[in-house]
Amino acid sequence: MAEPLLTPLSEAGPSSTPQSRAASPSRHALRRPASHGRLARLMVPGRSRSSSVASQKEANVTVYADEISNSGRTTPEQRRRTGKAAAASLLASDAKYKKFAAQVDRCLQSFESVNEWADFISFLSRLLKTLQTPSPAYSEIPRKLVVAKRLAQCLNPALPSGVHQRALDVYAYIFSMIGAEGLKRDLLIWSSGLFPFFQFAATSVRPILISIYDAYYLPLGEDLRPATKALMLALLPGMEEETGDFFDKILALLSRLCDAVSAPFFYQNMFLVLISTPSTRLAALNFLARKLPKPPESGIDHGMMIRGVAAVLEDENALVRRSGLDMLLRLLRLDGEIMRGADEKDRDLLFRATTDVVLQRDLSLSRRVYTWLLGSDETSEQQIVYLQQNALSDLVRCLEADMRSTDLPDRQKPFKIFLALLDKWEIGRVLSDHLAIPALRAIKASLEDSTNESRDELLTTASAVYEAIEPLVIWRAFYDHVSESQYTDLMSWTLAAIPQHDEEIVDGFLPVLLQRILRMEASQIPVELASLLLRAIPASSFAKSPNAEDEEDEVASLIYTKGQVTTETISRVQVEVLPQIVKSIFKISEIMLQSRTLPYTVVEILHMVSSLIDLEAAALGAINLQQWTNIALEGLSKMSSFASIDAVVSAILKASRCPIIKPSLDVSQDNIIEPILDALFRYLRPEAAPYHVRAVELLWDYNQLAEIHTLENVIARRMSARIGKAEAFDAFGVLWKLTHDSMLPGEIFNVPVFTLIDALGSSDPDLQRTAETWMRCNLKSYFRVLDPILSRLLEQHVFDDLNYTRYLLDSIATLFRFGGQGLSKSCQSTEVSKSAHSTFVERAASFSQSHSVYLDLLVGLLIKSLSISRPSGMLGLTTRVQASALEVLQILVSRGDISFSSLEQLKAALLVKLDIAIQARHLTLQSKMLHLFHSAIGAFADISRGHRKSASTNTTEKGSSNGDAEYQDFDAALVQLIIDGVSSPANRPVLQHWVDFVLMTVPQLQHRQDLLYSLCECFSEQLRFTMVKLRDGYAIASSRDFTLAITDAEPTMLMNVLERLLLLAAATLTRRSEDGGAKQPEGGSRLLGMMSGVFIADTSERAQTPRDDGASYIFDSVQALLVVWTVTEESSITGPTSTSRAQYFTKIRERARKVLEKLFKTQSAATVVSCIQVWASNSSDTSDTAVFDCIDTLTPSAQRVIEIVSESVNGRQSRLSSGETFTDQAFMTFLEAYILRLEAPIAVQIWSTVFGFARELLGSAGTPSAKAELYPLLRCLTTLARTVSTTSALEDRRLRRELQDTYAKVLDIVVATASRINDAPIWKRGSTDANHHQPNGSQVQDESKELYNYIAYAIIPSLRTFLVDQDRVNAACSSITQSIVMPAFRQQRVDVKILHILLEMTKIPSATKAWRLQVGDAFNDSRFFRMSPKISNLWRPLIGALMDSDKERFGELLSRITAAPSANIFTNREQEMISRSLNLRRLSFLLLAGERNHYLTQLPLIQEKLVEILRTNVVSPRVHSEVYLCLRVLMCRIGAQHLTNFWPVILAELLRVFESTMDAPPPDGHESLQLVLAACKFLDLLLVIQSEDFQIHQWMFVTDTTDAAYPPEDCYPEAIMDRLSEILSEHQHSTAAHPTLLSDDAVNENEESDGIRRPRLGGIKALQSLYQLQPFFARASIDTFEGVYANHGVDWEAVEDGLSGEIFEGS
Repeated sequence: MAEPLLTPLSEAGPSSTPQSRAASPSRHALRRPASHGRLARLMVPGRSRSSSVASQKEANVTVYADEISNSGRTTPEQRRRTGKAAAASLLASDAKYKKFAAQVDRCLQSFESVNEWADFISFLSRLLKTLQTPSPAYSEIPRKLVVAKRLAQCLNPALPSGVHQRALDVYAYIFSMIGAEGLKRDLLIWSSGLFPFFQFAATSVRPILISIYDAYYLPLGEDLRPATKALMLALLPGMEEETGDFFDKILALLSRLCDAVSAPFFYQNMFLVLISTPSTRLAALNFLARKLPKPPESGIDHGMMIRGVAAVLEDENALVRRSGLDMLLRLLRLDGEIMRGADEKDRDLLFRATTDVVLQRDLSLSRRVYTWLLGSDETSEQQIVYLQQNALSDLVRCLEADMRSTDLPDRQKPFKIFLALLDKWEIGRVLSDHLAIPALRAIKASLEDSTNESRDELLTTASAVYEAIEPLVIWRAFYDHVSESQYTDLMSWTLAAIPQHDEEIVDGFLPVLLQRILRMEASQIPVELASLLLRAIPASSFAKSPNAEDEEDEVASLIYTKGQVTTETISRVQVEVLPQIVKSIFKISEIMLQSRTLPYTVVEILHMVSSLIDLEAAALGAINLQQWTNIALEGLSKMSSFASIDAVVSAILKASRCPIIKPSLDVSQDNIIEPILDALFRYLRPEAAPYHVRAVELLWDYNQLAEIHTLENVIARRMSARIGKAEAFDAFGVLWKLTHDSMLPGEIFNVPVFTLIDALGSSDPDLQRTAETWMRCNLKSYFRVLDPILSRLLEQHVFDDLNYTRYLLDSIATLFRFGGQGLSKSCQSTEVSKSAHSTFVERAASFSQSHSVYLDLLVGLLIKSLSISRPSGMLGLTTRVQASALEVLQILVSRGDISFSSLEQLKAALLVKLDIAIQARHLTLQSKMLHLFHSAIGAFADISRGHRKSASTNTTEKGSSNGDAEYQDFDAALVQLIIDGVSSPANRPVLQHWVDFVLMTVPQLQHRQDLLYSLCECFSEQLRFTMVKLRDGYAIASSRDFTLAITDAEPTMLMNVLERLLLLAAATLTRRSEDGGAKQPEGGSRLLGMMSGVFIADTSERAQTPRDDGASYIFDSVQALLVVWTVTEESSITGPTSTSRAQYFTKIRERARKVLEKLFKTQSAATVVSCIQVWASNSSDTSDTAVFDCIDTLTPSAQRVIEIVSESVNGRQSRLSSGETFTDQAFMTFLEAYILRLEAPIAVQIWSTVFGFARELLGSAGTPSAKAELYPLLRCLTTLARTVSTTSALEDRRLRRELQDTYAKVLDIVVATASRINDAPIWKRGSTDANHHQPNGSQVQDESKELYNYIAYAIIPSLRTFLVDQDRVNAACSSITQSIVMPAFRQQRVDVKILHILLEMTKIPSATKAWRLQVGDAFNDSRFFRMSPKISNLWRPLIGALMDSDKERFGELLSRITAAPSANIFTNREQEMISRSLNLRRLSFLLLAGERNHYLTQLPLIQEKLVEILRTNVVSPRVHSEVYLCLRVLMCRIGAQHLTNFWPVILAELLRVFESTMDAPPPDGHESLQLVLAACKFLDLLLVIQSEDFQIHQWMFVTDTTDAAYPPEDCYPEAIMDRLSEILSEHQHSTAAHPTLLSDDAVNENEESDGIRRPRLGGIKALQSLYQLQPFFARASIDTFEGVYANHGVDWEAVEDGLSGEIFEGS
């Protein structure tokens, strides 16, 4: 005999696990009999066996058992096994018992032939007769496990009651035969059929069953303790109706059971039933209502009671909830000892469950909840006191925690509960004081984390909560904590998010709160909140507020302390509070303007001041506005933010117009003028371009209020000052440029204009440069300046003052010297009558009717000036006047007298000087030099043409070539100079001069195409750089100032040059193509007409000069223009710069559009192809939207775009280059993207063009390049067909036939070449490296995956829409299968992409034949289960579709699952076993692949096969393990109600496996270990799922009562898992330690880490030793109990993953 276990039993079983758990009050010292297996208990008293051989053995065994029991060194399990072994030995030698056992066995075999209910009765009668045969009767039933299983099967609810009565008769006889000791010993065997039967038993049968419980079970007394919960579940269905026939009998039985096992233990398990079994809750509540009318004094675990009640309150049955609330009021009063001593977690659980009831909106339920929370007292005051003392803290804690939680499925739920509780005034009054602010704060936090979809719902909830709470509660909390930042943020959010309509809020609470804020220190005032409060107060309130100086403390006390918001109170607020608010706002603004406050704060407070002025508050009359204005003006000079200056100036202007303010503010005073203009002129500097428009608006607003000429005098004074003159010019330029012509700026700013003209002729080069720059950048029109001058010359007495006349003429000379040919041409072409200057028009008409244009009028005036005569004393003055007139005439006529050589020298010198100036960054002389350079070049060109003609006959060919070389060298140097000058960042201030120079000079370079290309590249790059800088500058969104000197002028100038260069280059190419047309007739493009040379270049020439490739300059130009298009897209950015941004970007975009239109007009195909290349480059500076928008703007129709792309691909037009970096696939990819964005009507228009292109490609499909284009073509056709299919166009038979024919052909070729896709290079958007496109293995694999994905997700789902005809669809699917699917299956490379293709095919009913064979063969392959569980998820719908498409396959699979071995002696038994186990695994996977109850109709056949295998003794453990795996799947896929008749077999098999394991534990490495593991996994799943059908049986395997957590003293568990743990502990103490799979800590962490039940053995696939399962055996009971006690849910995802991991072996 093994050495007895010295360690106490509590160390090895689950009963000892929670050592830290406080012992239950119900723990009783239970004493069990010393021996469970005495031989004497097998015999009835008085039976004599002296004549048998066993007599002596009986005496020996009895003595031995007594010795063991008296030794005190053995455990109950050892005594049990010893007694069992002795009894088995004794009975084995008893001949009569052997005969009796054989008779029972023959009787049991007859059960196999049972076919109908009469056969059941016959079988039961025969069995009863056989059991009655021995006399006297044995107390041991042979084959008792099988007998119990057959009896349980006879209690099937589907059988008639007669069978049930007969079966119960057999039960009764067996119990009388084995006696109380026998029933106690085999309680779990005989109870498995009886316990579940009562709820299904007929009325006539129930009395028999009740009598069995009464006669045989209840006498067991304390021995019923392990089965207490199961017996409750068995009897409680009889108590569902209080008027039921058996209610009183069941009540009496349960009462006796309660007395037998002790009341505390009984009631604890009753509450455990409430937690775990919803179906019996109503019956359990009925019992507790009768037997537990008041709280128990002691002995019952309070947490169990609370959790039981909480579970009841969460039930979906309203009747159960009502009874639960009654029990709540009866047993768990808030002022009772149970609730006061309860754990906080339990209290929270109960409060959450109780408050959830109010969401049902059932008055009877809600009334009970209110009674529980408020107590039974009838007075409201006492109820509130009761709530505050007993429930308020818990209620607030639970609701506030739920409001903050982000893990709730319904985040609105706690707020809905809060709103529902507010309906009860006694609760809402107290609860809102504690939860109003936390609720709003929680909603605010949820809004910050929520998505757009839930924002509206949350805002609605916020409004509902806000409206439901008394305003006094919320705003008093805000009033008391106004200095705390978290409250100010919440107030700001409340005002911004929730509309304020309540009169008492906006007229009462808000003004007083605002006044309290304004009384804080200025540096601590939350200005943004104050501004929101001010905007929320109605304007009518301020209009009613008089001038008053009363204090408002009494009003604040009335409103926020006493809550008196009446009409009288509101009137006092308007009289006393609002005037103080007005005064405080002005006072605070003065303080902030005098201190160094943040710009944002200053702006906000000034906006508040402006708001008060706009409201015309009556209290403004008491404000010393002059003092406030002086302080504001003093602060202007210190301000560094335009937003602040804008606010100050706007406020002062509004104040000057306000009629309330007396005396009115005079803004024309010098002390007001100077600071304002100084501040505004600071923001008219070039680097302040974003603020120009607003600053000018403010200046004109100011000018309307000031005296006449005030603004003019200030500007003139600033322009004449010694310091800051350049800044004054810049400021005036901005003001001039942004002033409309109708305002006659030339007349208004007469003095500044003449100052500017004087500066043009000034000897100061810096001043002159400044004036010239002003004229070029800001003038807008010469006639703005010229009209006033001419008008003055037309005055009658103007020639009386010759000095004045000379000054006017000098001014005109200065203008024409500056304006040059442009001004002359404008004067020549512009009529005087079109002038906006009406006075000038009238004077011109009176002067002469024949002078209709400016130039004629001016010449007439000059002639008149030449004809004046004066006395000799004034001769000198007159001469100077005439000289000025002649100078003007000289400018108007023309020039060109300089010699050829001097011009050539001048050119060379200017070239050097300008280069030096660029390098040295000297700007002053550049404009003069450029102007001179331009004149020199023009004159030189005129002279050189005549010079070369005359010299051509006298020079040799060599000399002529040398001369051309010199000219070319000069042209190259000139272009390089232009590039350097334009590209230099330091030359930005004189960029306009360079632009003018280029525009005038570039015609001289039209014979040098390479130089034109270089200039295009340069200006394209500068345009890109300028636009990116402009974009980055306006991307800044801040209240602080930033510098940006770029306006719309710079991009416009650059685009002007770029346009001229493109047109010249196009003209040059046109001439070349015309000249070379006769020599190269093949070179002309049939698409571009005259522009054939754009994309044609000789190979050798291109190798020498890469820039000769005409595509490059077009690409550079188009890319730069697309950058402009991208940058100037509409933006949502707001702020002071938004006005300028919109105005500038609109002009720039319009100019870019004109350039693109001209380019497209001359080179349409090249432009579109360049746009495609830009799109293909995927640059960050250009957006796809801009590219597509630009193409749509340029092209007359989408059809034209398709034509250009198709011609490019088909080869009728040359490529941009040799095709190394820009392939036809790029064109096709663009075409797909372009078609994708088209609307359906436009897609219909391009249909014929696209399909014509497709047919052409199909015609040349034999070439490798065409094959590479077919897949992109297929994508284009798919995209187009999808779009068109949304219209009725496909109803046209011709279109439908065209789609079917062409699409099917392209698809066939693409699918056929899918495996050889590496023949074509892979093009990826954004990649220009040619090496990147070289095909290799990985790239081909990636591309093929992309192709397979597209076939799966885009093509196959659309086949029925596109091809329509069922035969065509089937043919396409067959083609895909043969070319893609079948090779993958042959090569065993079935990956996710192939499975997705098959999945989409399964959705086409007619295409079943295309995939069924491959899927079926793979499923039947022995290697099928080697895949990973993750991949198997994709096979589930495939296998399901396979079975649904062929109903006979399921039967074929079941037919291959046989229990009996083959009769063929040559059959390999091992292979046969493997085949049988694989078929079972296929069945498991098939069930797992289906939906719940999908295979319900096949359930009888499945059960029949599984029972057949379980019944066969020759089945190997491996096959047996697969049966348990299949059972696990059945538990997850078949509803519990359909498996009722299966439980007897399942339980019998589990008992057989575990009993054999306990009797003879398998050795290490034995094959039966896998069967034990499979059975444990099945039991593990049952314990996790906790189905109600199994709960009544689980006591056999685990301790499901409170004994699992609170085991009594000297208690030995009867559950099988606990007994196995004890057995292994005994062996482990006597043998070497064995490794374990899971430690106790790991088991705990597996389930309790996140509060979800999941299988503990899910990750174990193999077992080497039974001891590896000891942690599972030891913790099965306690883990199950704790999971049920905590009411944890089931992690179904983990269950599914565990089953997949079990079925499939891959990783």
